[in-house]
Amino acid sequence: MQELINCLKNLPLMLTVKPASAEQIIRTQQDLKINQIAMLPQAFAQLLHQINTIEYDGSYLFGINPRSYYLDIFAENEMLNLPDKENLLILGYDEFDYLAYNQTEDCYQIIDKDSFAVLQRFSDLEQAIKYLFKMEDDEQYF
Repeated sequence: MQELINCLKNLPLMLTVKPASAEQIIRTQQDLKINQIAMLPQAFAQLLHQINTIEYDGSYLFGINPRSYYLDIFAENEMLNLPDKENLLILGYDEFDYLAYNQTEDCYQIIDKDSFAVLQRFSDLEQAIKYLFKMEDDEQYF
């Protein structure tokens, strides 16, 4: 995962917010729970301690943004009208798809924005992020 984090930090034209503190992550988890939205997966919470919000080449990874609702994981999930929000947490998106964590299945999913059909499943966050940022087959990043 550290190799991926280093690559993400070096992407050009990337928007990042100051890394999330433990208090911010706990507060976000509480907000998600109160609003009956799936909880942050552990791997994503750990990522937020190092990288908090990414915007790169039309793909976005949410974070915790206390000063703005823009790309804030809680605000974005609260605004979405998902059919299974108590089990599904949207972590980011690109033009056509969402990157989500399915709490029930304990996996990361690429979900079509229009039909909500699951297009891909990943067991770990690293592979899901590589897919979202179109890095999975591009050796230039590693």
